[in-house]
Amino acid sequence: MTVTGVNRLRELREAGSLTQRDVADRLGAAVTEAHVGRWERGDVVPSPRYRRLLAGVFGVSVPELGVAATPPAPRSRVRSSAEDFMADVVQDPRVVESQERWRATRRALNANRHALAQVAAGLYPGRALAGTGLIAGDGWIPERPVDLAAVALTERPNAEHPVLDGSEREAARLLPDQGLSRPYPRYTTAVRDLARPRLFEDRHAWRLLGVDWSRPGLEFGDMTYFGAADVFEALAHELAYVGLDADGRPTGTPSLRDLPYRRLVGDPFDLSRRPVMPAVSTLTIRRDGGRAEFLMHRRDPRAVTAAGGMLQVIPSGIFQPSSLLPAARAADFDLWRNIQRELAEELLGMPEADGHGRPVDYTAGPYGLLDRARADGSVRVWCLGVALDALTLVGEVLTVLVLDADVFDRLAHDFVEHNDEGQVVAERFEFTAGGVRSLLDSGRVAPAGAGCLELAWRWRDVLLG
Repeated sequence: MTVTGVNRLRELREAGSLTQRDVADRLGAAVTEAHVGRWERGDVVPSPRYRRLLAGVFGVSVPELGVAATPPAPRSRVRSSAEDFMADVVQDPRVVESQERWRATRRALNANRHALAQVAAGLYPGRALAGTGLIAGDGWIPERPVDLAAVALTERPNAEHPVLDGSEREAARLLPDQGLSRPYPRYTTAVRDLARPRLFEDRHAWRLLGVDWSRPGLEFGDMTYFGAADVFEALAHELAYVGLDADGRPTGTPSLRDLPYRRLVGDPFDLSRRPVMPAVSTLTIRRDGGRAEFLMHRRDPRAVTAAGGMLQVIPSGIFQPSSLLPAARAADFDLWRNIQRELAEELLGMPEADGHGRPVDYTAGPYGLLDRARADGSVRVWCLGVALDALTLVGEVLTVLVLDADVFDRLAHDFVEHNDEGQVVAERFEFTAGGVRSLLDSGRVAPAGAGCLELAWRWRDVLLG
């Protein structure tokens, strides 16, 4: 890209087809369109921090911005607010130190999620699901796999709001400074400004409200992704801060006395206390006579908020509608549709249904193929139960998708190696005692994936029979 002129900000922005609002959104909460406009006109020189951030937005080096390192002569104008002033000056070293400490803890969290999940599971005696890092409430794991078609879903759109929302004093203690006199208001705001992954958007999702395998059925309300992440990532951050030393090594097993926010949450299975985000995690098994094998997914820590760097079953995704349109919401309130969409996105590289487009056409492409195969019995899908990731207390709906070899191979012809969330592991793992156990013992599998493997192997005769 060739650009000219002393201040190249506007030209770089327009070359990238970005608006001033787009640039402001990518730079964080403290920056507005007005700031970007003043920088482009040369009224104000962005601070070194914002020069580095702008270079990252435009994909150039700092010198290529064409921005002078010294500010212009003062003008006789009055700034509109203290926030305008703070966005244009170098941050105070105390603020920088606070943010760097927070980033360091978050890096340690992402590097040690498996170990921290094991520590967290130990905080709930008698609730741990083997050594998976999951915990389960009474009756949350059925006595045997349940055909997904038999699981009734009930929606309570007018459910009462949860007691906790991430704004509590105990959660605020975990947040870095945004300025000299103000901390960040929410965990997700800090993530957006200081450690933003590629996929980070506040979308509508269904909130887990009840689990009852006597019917069998699951109950849901409404929530947003950020509304849940403000709680579940704060819980994980707190345990990382307390349970890891400065080098990211476990320091022992803390007690709930050391974890005031987790202690405030109380009973993790009281689904009225906090917004519990349910994810649907699916172990995909290829069945060929007496032989079975499965796939895994390596999640990219630069792209995702949770479980970055870990292995996960594939597909796996939040239970949410594909679009905000009423027709989509009605069609997508279905665990099978969620599994289909995630499979199409993660294994086939189809564009993500990000909530803003048209409803998904479930009669076309791989959706129609999977529906027909499920109808004739060459595809079977089971629910193994519901559990919580002990570290984050996120809900996990654990499922297994068993495809006969011919159906699997028709889909596999179009499998991608990489997707927006990470890399599809090229190796197919043998669904044998050795293959399952080697993964479970590796310490690399996310709790939901470990739970799927543990329960699927326990009930292999039912799933493959």
